Amino acid sequence: MPLSRRQFTLMLGLGAAASLAVACQSPAPTQPQAPAAAPTAANALVKPRATGAPLTAVQASSELAVGRNRFAIGLIDDRNQPVVAGAVNVEFFKLLASGQAEKRAESPATFRSVGGASKGIWVAPATFPDLGGWGAQVTLDGGDGNPKVARMSFQVRDQFSAPGYDAPAPRSASPTDKDVNGDVSHICSNSPPCDLHTQSIADALQPADRPLVLLFATPALCTSATCAPELQAIQDLHASYAERANFIHVEIYQYPFDGLHTAKTVDEWHLPSDPWTFIVDKGGIVRDRFEGAAPIEELEPSLKSVLS
Repeated sequence: MPLSRRQFTLMLGLGAAASLAVACQSPAPTQPQAPAAAPTAANALVKPRATGAPLTAVQASSELAVGRNRFAIGLIDDRNQPVVAGAVNVEFFKLLASGQAEKRAESPATFRSVGGASKGIWVAPATFPDLGGWGAQVTLDGGDGNPKVARMSFQVRDQFSAPGYDAPAPRSASPTDKDVNGDVSHICSNSPPCDLHTQSIADALQPADRPLVLLFATPALCTSATCAPELQAIQDLHASYAERANFIHVEIYQYPFDGLHTAKTVDEWHLPSDPWTFIVDKGGIVRDRFEGAAPIEELEPSLKSVLS
């Protein structure tokens, strides 16, 4: 059964998340066995336990699709604590119908966090040329001369549900301060409400003279506890680039923010979790997308790439 938005974001926020980077490489010789699936919790609201294994890998991306991805996983040690430091290398395998696994790529992973290491994930760009079953072997070098290894499996879809890379951004009429007579607390659950509600997505994309940094987050109800820190990262970015790019925050839920009724704009963007940050170029095309924790160190280079 698919996880609900709140269940999945809780898993992301438990700190047991990590990510991978996949570079395009020549296929390696076929491996004798497919990587084993990582243990999963019986209840998605409970942090998966490593069951004594030196290292456990847990998928933290809500969906993966053919082509470019920002792949995210969590790493848990044998004490059931999140791994937030060390050198991580990931080998990617395509799972074959024969039951074997063919190595396709490998790359290091980078730890990304907002609001503290406990709210972090390991992330890196990934490219999957084929849909279906894939596996990963994750190696952690903690600097003690005793590398630890974990294996996991995951599915790659033919396309994302949320807007993907190089896809047109939905020109949603997201609510603004004018729609609530200036009472921004009705469209922003942050305390105090942020100032990124002066224009709708449709309005921001209409002039086509500035790129757009778009955040979907619910600071008051974010189960992963990353929404408020992510909003702060966006506000910090806004302070430096307000004259060169448009910035918008869209609340996940409708007022009175009971966590039951998602906002119309969120449904239009088909978001499976929260928070999400999108970098949209002047032509209204999504150039980058970040699920979960994305610090300014990751966001700023992406924004700069669409400012020219």
